[in-house]
Amino acid sequence: MKFISGLKLRGLLRNWVFWLIIITGAAIIIRSIPGWLHAAWGCDFGIYYGITKSVAESGVLFPSYTGWGSSYNEFPILYIINAFASWITGIDVLTIMPKLTPIFGGLAVLIFYFVAYELTGNKKIALLCTLFFAFLPFHVYQTSHASPLTMGHFFTMLSLYLFLKFRQNTKYIIPLLISTMLLIMSHHLTTYFYLISLIGIVLFENASVKEWTSILKKDIFYIIITSIFIFAYWALIAKTVYEGFMRSGLTIGGMRLESIYIIVIFYALLACLFGVVKLIRKVNEQLVGLKSTVKSPILKLFVGIIWRIYPFIKKKWPSTKSRVLIFFLVLIVTLGAMFYFSTIEMPWVGFSFTNLSIVYAFPLVVAIAFGVAGFRYTWHIKNGLFIRGWFITPLISFIFMLVTNNSTIFPHRHPEYMMAPLAILMVYGLGGIFSDPFYKALLSKLISKKNVYVNYISNRIKIPQKNRLVQLFVMVILVVSLASTTYVSHKALDASDERITMEDISTIEWMSENLDKNISMIASDHRLARMAEAEGFNTTKDETINIWEAENLDEYIDELIGICKNHSRITHIIVDDIMKNDVVHVHFGLIKYMTNETRTAAYEKFKQQPFELVYKNQSVNINEETLEPTHWAEVYRINWTYIESVI
Repeated sequence: MKFISGLKLRGLLRNWVFWLIIITGAAIIIRSIPGWLHAAWGCDFGIYYGITKSVAESGVLFPSYTGWGSSYNEFPILYIINAFASWITGIDVLTIMPKLTPIFGGLAVLIFYFVAYELTGNKKIALLCTLFFAFLPFHVYQTSHASPLTMGHFFTMLSLYLFLKFRQNTKYIIPLLISTMLLIMSHHLTTYFYLISLIGIVLFENASVKEWTSILKKDIFYIIITSIFIFAYWALIAKTVYEGFMRSGLTIGGMRLESIYIIVIFYALLACLFGVVKLIRKVNEQLVGLKSTVKSPILKLFVGIIWRIYPFIKKKWPSTKSRVLIFFLVLIVTLGAMFYFSTIEMPWVGFSFTNLSIVYAFPLVVAIAFGVAGFRYTWHIKNGLFIRGWFITPLISFIFMLVTNNSTIFPHRHPEYMMAPLAILMVYGLGGIFSDPFYKALLSKLISKKNVYVNYISNRIKIPQKNRLVQLFVMVILVVSLASTTYVSHKALDASDERITMEDISTIEWMSENLDKNISMIASDHRLARMAEAEGFNTTKDETINIWEAENLDEYIDELIGICKNHSRITHIIVDDIMKNDVVHVHFGLIKYMTNETRTAAYEKFKQQPFELVYKNQSVNINEETLEPTHWAEVYRINWTYIESVI
């Protein structure tokens, strides 16, 4: 019996389905942690909660929205799914939403396995790619939120998988178009990245070879249909995106063009794609000829540098030494950039790296270095050009948005869309550094103490057991460190804190029952103000800025009154322990601190006129550092009689 059980266990451990279930479960768990630890999670959660509650109560798929920002109500998939789940289970929206949505983020990892397998044709490599993707911090963190982008990531992965199947068999066109439409209805920014990635993939697959691919007609057909769906949806339903996101997000020479002109330019550029491919092919031929004929040492060096970074010409099989060199070069450059931006603010986000955040980010930096080291192997693997286009296209967009300091398509939003192709690249990079990029020796020959010989190109490479064990150890350490630093690295930035506590929820519920929503004007940080809006309160829409760090009335009186603001006089202010002890996240790129190492006067001012404490909710447990309740939330009424008597 023991022998039979042992055989069954061994068979189970060798079953790819078993490991895929384990990885998917782990991916769901790590993304679900914040939603289970806290009452809610996310600075924007109040926006999505309020709209979902409206959909659940009214049955209207596109309810009106008057809160902070715009266009949120124009992408209903998140709200429909959570409202339906609330109706089916009887669990209220506030409880179910933070718990259900991250599951879709984890399921995106499941679908990614099938994408990776379609691309690589190797189950072992696809599983390793999926393992890393499950824990890459940018994707984990973003898809831990109950937000439209989590659904966007899920349908992006599903659409990409169906796109690969459609290339093989036309019968997949119907499910592909359905998935694409669900993606478009989920999140406009994710849709943008999906569309440009498709174009980049087609460009790289055709410009890097001498002949047009046999599936080019299918690709162009699908891209055109997808773009028509996107622009039609934005023009007819998501009108805010059509008028705002396109016009302000896509600029030419600093000029903002009307949306219709952006569409015309898009199709004009798409039509020019064939000409661009032909031009790149000519450049390829000339560069190959120039490399073989140039004699001048200076020109030879220059051409050599261009040759190395030029992405459209096939390079020879990379040596292990070159991969190690690239790995450490990327490591040094990336860490150097991070240390540089620890001394000054990053211009596109408004905050700097802290030393602690750099330490926590180190595993991700290592992962990126492995990914760059693996990039050369895309010339030698199945569908490598697809992977190159998938990775490089959002990278080009990132550089463009960074250089133009774009305030609509933020540069910092790009990395999460590069994590999937990065997971594939880093698997090949890590394997390449250990002389086994296709993992011919790893795992299957791990127990054997004998040297394993594998053939790559014309070389027969010896891989001792020590190398195989070290490689496995590095992979395990990297996965564990990536998983353990996802949330702490973000918190270490001291730029925002997305926790919403039960004390916050109870406080806003009290406000909803005891304050007049018609005459109240609420000020708080972005996180709690959005929750107040979800309950029907008017807020200052993040225009209250100075009050959080100010000490004297004359420093913030204009904000209380609403002078030069888009709100009337403030009636109430919400403050909680996170705002006092950690950070006041006014809105993206604007951060304030009520308490620093030397003073607490910014918070202490609320203990005197014109502020009057009308409600406080606090936990029973005591924080050992602050000697305060672990969590608390307070509501202050503004005494306008007092203000009018002193000004």
